[in-house]
Amino acid sequence: MSDKSLLNKPFEHIYIEEGVKDHPMTLQVLARYESSKRIYIRHYKDVFNRKNQNFRAQSMSRSLILAKNTGNLIFKGSDMCQDHGNSRFYYATSVMNCLFDCDYCFLKGMYPTADIVIFVNLEDYASKIRDMLQEGPMYLSISYDTDLLALNKVADLLSFWTDLALKEKDLTLEIRTKASCDVFEPVPNIIYSFTLSPQKVISSYEKHTAGLNSRLQSVIKACEEGCKVRLCFDPVVYINGWEECYNSFMDEVIPQIPWDKITDISVGTFRISKEYQKGLRSSCPMSAVTEYPYINEGGYLKIDNELAAGMREIIVAGLREVKDEKYIFCDSDGSFLGDR
Repeated sequence: MSDKSLLNKPFEHIYIEEGVKDHPMTLQVLARYESSKRIYIRHYKDVFNRKNQNFRAQSMSRSLILAKNTGNLIFKGSDMCQDHGNSRFYYATSVMNCLFDCDYCFLKGMYPTADIVIFVNLEDYASKIRDMLQEGPMYLSISYDTDLLALNKVADLLSFWTDLALKEKDLTLEIRTKASCDVFEPVPNIIYSFTLSPQKVISSYEKHTAGLNSRLQSVIKACEEGCKVRLCFDPVVYINGWEECYNSFMDEVIPQIPWDKITDISVGTFRISKEYQKGLRSSCPMSAVTEYPYINEGGYLKIDNELAAGMREIIVAGLREVKDEKYIFCDSDGSFLGDR
């Protein structure tokens, strides 16, 4: 008998706050997991924030937690994220943690567990967003702490966000993903952002995500459906033979993309807050991408500036051949190359 056969299946246990046991989203999720054991709890933190949890072990048999978010619903966008020229850049945390298991993911340093929390009180998010829209248009990333496209088979959160975008024209939503998908909703103020990485990087460091070919097919499908599509060459990570790897990667990607239908592009090398380093290395010991000797610049771990510039240039040089520079964002400040 293998060790894996002793593990619970994903979401075999579902923890439910007593206060949301009859919420429509709770009932929707439970209907999809009828055979899962249901455990009713007072507050999600009683499970999510338990001491001495093991992220690596839990990632092989995650539990699901359904809860109500009574804290902050919308946050100001991080300095480490590209704002794509939007002065009112925010992100929403309707889900905590991700189905995927990328070695470099900041969530492993941020959260003590691999279990996933879904906040079912989406109506409160809508109310908060409408209040914020009174002050002007806003740009909102809704997959900052998760991958909503991947999670949609667990809970249909995308329908809520799509309906909200249709009603609120001053709200621009970004849905970022490493998943494979062939069903898209072409809404003018929704941007589908696809992270593209070399297959070598995907196989080594982006566990359980869609392969490069599947991601490219999703990009093509979204473009065909008339969606706004962003390509994210971010993070570019350091690996042995990075020059050959990323050059070959660009040679593979460029001929397949309908560039005239791409809204814009972001390019950035790996960076992470110093405070998350310990947890990240603990969850992925001996991973080359986490053990690399990054430099500490203002509390953020980054690749050496000269090396990072060379890595970005491989991507940007290829992009210049097919897309005007004014559509390319580069580095963590979110500036257009054409603005420099």
